[in-house]
Amino acid sequence: MDVRFSSRSVLTLPLVACGLVALAVSSPAIAQVPADTFESLGTDALRATESFRPASDAALDAAASNLRNALVPLDSLLNRSPSGNDWRKYLDWPTLSAQASSGAAADPAALRRIEKAMNATETGLDMPDFVRVRKAVTRYAEAADAARGADAAARFGKRLDTLASALFSTASTGSAEMLAPVPPILERLTESGQAGSLVSSIRGAMARPNIEVEVHENLLAGAVNRPIDQVMPVDDVVLGTRIRGSGHTTGNVRLDFVPAHDRAVFDLVLDAQNISQTRGTQGPVTVHTRGVTDLDARRRIFLDGDNVSASSVQASASANTQVTGIGVNSRFGKRFIRKIASRKVAETKPKAEAIAERKARDRVRQQFDEQTRPAVAQIGEQFRNRFRAPLQARGLYPEMVHMHTTDTSLRIVARKALAAQLAAFSPPPAAVGGNVLTARVHESAVNNILEEKLGGRIITQADVDRLAREQNLTMPESLESEADQKPWAITFAKQRPVTISAADDRVKLMVRGDKFVSGDRDFPGMDIWATYAIESSPAGTRLVRDGDVQIYPPGFKPGGSEKLTMAETSLRRILQKRFDKLFKAVIDVEPLPLQGELAAAGPLPMNQLVARKDGWVLAGWRKKDPVVYSSGPIEQGEVGEVIEGEVIGGEAIGGSIQSVSFTR
Repeated sequence: MDVRFSSRSVLTLPLVACGLVALAVSSPAIAQVPADTFESLGTDALRATESFRPASDAALDAAASNLRNALVPLDSLLNRSPSGNDWRKYLDWPTLSAQASSGAAADPAALRRIEKAMNATETGLDMPDFVRVRKAVTRYAEAADAARGADAAARFGKRLDTLASALFSTASTGSAEMLAPVPPILERLTESGQAGSLVSSIRGAMARPNIEVEVHENLLAGAVNRPIDQVMPVDDVVLGTRIRGSGHTTGNVRLDFVPAHDRAVFDLVLDAQNISQTRGTQGPVTVHTRGVTDLDARRRIFLDGDNVSASSVQASASANTQVTGIGVNSRFGKRFIRKIASRKVAETKPKAEAIAERKARDRVRQQFDEQTRPAVAQIGEQFRNRFRAPLQARGLYPEMVHMHTTDTSLRIVARKALAAQLAAFSPPPAAVGGNVLTARVHESAVNNILEEKLGGRIITQADVDRLAREQNLTMPESLESEADQKPWAITFAKQRPVTISAADDRVKLMVRGDKFVSGDRDFPGMDIWATYAIESSPAGTRLVRDGDVQIYPPGFKPGGSEKLTMAETSLRRILQKRFDKLFKAVIDVEPLPLQGELAAAGPLPMNQLVARKDGWVLAGWRKKDPVVYSSGPIEQGEVGEVIEGEVIGGEAIGGSIQSVSFTR
C-alpha cells in the first residue's frame, strides 16, 4: 500500500498548538488560594519582624564570588569598547574590583554608591552585562548591610510591614494588583538571607501555572483529516492466477487525540475499505469475484515540552472475497469443469485471502512508515529550532511546560516566572461551550516577560524604526516617525516597566518610564495608563477606554494638594498626544487569523473574553460562521479546496488495496 501524506498537514498538529504558546486548561487539582491564606501569610510576616539575623561571613563570600563572576564579561566588553575607560571611571572600577575581592570585609556604603550609579538612566546601563553586575552589586550590598549595617534591622522590619500590608490587601480585595510590592521585597529578603521560611511560603502560594491553552481536536483535525475515494485498475498474480479488474477505495486519514496525563499523544490513522470487482483466468476457467478488504494503519506521535517522538507503525488488513460467477470457455464438459473449478476456488479461497491480507498489511506498514517518518523528524526539528530554541534565546520560553491530551483537546499548562517573580495564585475562569481555541493568561505571565525584556531598557525612535524595517511590521500611528517630530526616547522603569492589571471585565494597561527624551530635552519619569472596559456589541467584542489616558509622576495622586511642575506639565502635553493615539478610545477585537494548514479554518471569531480581578484574562474563539450557498451551508475556505481538488489514488488486488495515494 502506497500512502502519500502532505507533511505540512502533520506538522500543523504540534507546531500550532505550541505556537499558541503559548500555551492548557486549568487542572481540577488546583484550588484557589483562599483569603485566609493571605491573612495567615500577612500575620506570619508581622511575626517575622523580630527574626532579623546578621548575614554570615559565608553569605558575604558567596555574594562577593557572584559579583566577581559577573564582572568578567563586563570587563571583556569594556576592553573592546572605545568608551570603556569612561565607563570604568563612571563605575569607580578600582573600588568595584576591590569590593568584589573583599568577601566578609565588604563596605556597604561603597557598594550602595556603586549601586546608585548603576541604577541611573544612562544609555548603556540597560545592556545585559551591566544588568548582571548591577544585580550582583545589589545582592552583595544587601548581604553587607545585613551583616553590619546600623539600620539593617529597622529596614528589615519596614520591609516586612510593607509585605504584610500587601498580603492583607490581597486577602480583602482578591485583587492580584495588590501584590505588586511583593516580588522586590522577597528578592531583597533573599539577598540579605532573611526570613527564608516566610519567603518560601509566599512564593509557594503564588507559583501556579499562569499560561494555559486548550485547542479542540476539531480545529487541528481540520488540517489533517482527508478523504480517500478513488477507482483504480487491478493487475496481479495470486496463486499462479492472473487477476485483472478494478477496485474502489474509500475511507479517510484522520487525526485522533489519545488521552494521556504525562504528555500529548496523537494517532495519525488511515481507515479505508476497498471493494474490488475482478476476474481471474486459468486455462478455460474465468472466475469473477467481489472482494472487500478493510485496512487500518496508525502511527502514534508523542509531544512534551522537550521533544517529539513516534512509535512504529501498526497495520492490519481483513479481506473477504465472494465468487459472483464462473465462466468456462470449452466446447465439451462445461458442467464438469465448472464443478471442479467451484471446488478448487472454495479450497483455495482461505489461502488467497490470507495472501491478500498479508500483502496489504505489509505494504501499509512499510509505506506508512516511510512516508510518515520524515514528517515526524520534521516535526521535531521545527519544534526545537523554530519554536523552543528561538523562545529560549529571547528568554520567553516558560520555566515550566506540561502538555497532555484528552479525547477532544490538546492542553498546555505553563508557568512563566523567574526565581524572583511570582505567578498565579488561583485557577483561571471556566470556558463557555463552543470554543475551539481557548487561551487563559494570568497578568503575572505578561508582566514577568515585559519586566525581563524591558526593565531598565532605553528605547528610541531609531530602535522602533529599525525593528519595523527588519520585521516588516506596521507600527501604530503613535510610534511612526513624522517629518516634524523631534527624536524621542524612553527609559523604562526597572521594575514593572509595562504591566497589565485585570479587574472584573476591565483591563488596565500601564507604562512606567524613569526618563523621557524629546529632541534635546530630558524629562523626569511618568506613569502612563489607560483602563478599558470589555463590551459586547452586535459587531462583536470591543474594548472601550474609560476616559482619557492618565499621565502623572510616580506616586502622584490626582486631585490632591500636590501640583505638577512646569516641566511635568510640558511633558504631559507631549505624551498625551502620542499615547492618545497608542491607547485608542475604542479597540474592536478582530477575528483571529490562522496560518499554514489552519488558514482555511480562520479567521476565528471571538466567543468569550473575560477579565477577573485575581489577574486572569480568558479569551475564547469559536469556529467561523458558515457561508450558505444554494446547496447548503459550506464552511468558508472549503470552496477553494473543492476547486483545487484532492489527488487520491488506489489499486486493489484479490480483495485488498495495492496502493493508495493521499495528497493535498
